[in-house]
Amino acid sequence: MISCFAAHSLNYYKLYKIFLKKISNKATAYYLIIIWVIAAFLLESSDLWISINLYNPNATWAIFLEKYGEIPGLLVVLIGIHIYIVTIKASSNIKTILFNGFLLTTGSLITLYIFWLLSLALSNNTTSFNENRSYFFLSTIVSNIFISLLFRKRYKFSKKSILFSRISFKMFFYGNILFVSLVKIFWGRIRFRDLSDYYSDFTPWYLPQGITGNQSFPSGHAAMGFMMMVLFVFIAEKSFYKRLIVKGIIISWALAVCSSRVIIGAHFTSDVLFGSFIMITTYLFLIHNANKTIKSESN
Repeated sequence: MISCFAAHSLNYYKLYKIFLKKISNKATAYYLIIIWVIAAFLLESSDLWISINLYNPNATWAIFLEKYGEIPGLLVVLIGIHIYIVTIKASSNIKTILFNGFLLTTGSLITLYIFWLLSLALSNNTTSFNENRSYFFLSTIVSNIFISLLFRKRYKFSKKSILFSRISFKMFFYGNILFVSLVKIFWGRIRFRDLSDYYSDFTPWYLPQGITGNQSFPSGHAAMGFMMMVLFVFIAEKSFYKRLIVKGIIISWALAVCSSRVIIGAHFTSDVLFGSFIMITTYLFLIHNANKTIKSESN
């Protein structure tokens, strides 16, 4: 009886694994869109209520993630950019040279932003950064050149690493820079912690306010939290349990970053919902076209 039950359980487990494999990234994207639409609709009436009830500006863990929550995602992008630089086929083509320069410039700006974040986190102001900005600029340029030379001389990168570099850069550029960062500027939504005493200046997520200086919608921290999803590339062929553990850790980190933004009053729930959704769908689109990416690099 026990052996029969065990056999049936094993069969169900195998069927479950086959089912998971058959769910394509395209189908996953469709499911996410449906969930996102439902959540966005529900938040139309509950967005402010959630923030009022969860707001705790003294939450230590939320303060920590406000200071450092973007850095892991930025480091992932920075590593991806340098792998991208050293794995582009050597060419005297002007487009290749310009693109390499663009990648190196992007990497330098990310490094400079990380220095700025650390300076702000450690001193609670940007005075030290402003006073020593020339040293930070020099350190940024030297460190990025050093990393590129180190990667070029010391390491040989696999197809997974090459794919990781392409997807991480495109997620950051298209998802975070061209969408999240630009929308934040033009949407002009005020942050919860900046609202007036009676919340009279609250606006729902679907009403853009124009360029007001407020940049609550969508959440950049949420976007960078889910930037870590690109690491899934390295575990695609691992065992089911290893994939489950790694994905669980990465998604838990991203959700913690998202939650902290609402707790600390920096964002509404709809802000983190949209920031997350943008990066998740960007990743799914890019990974769905992964074979095209590899083929185009090999031509």
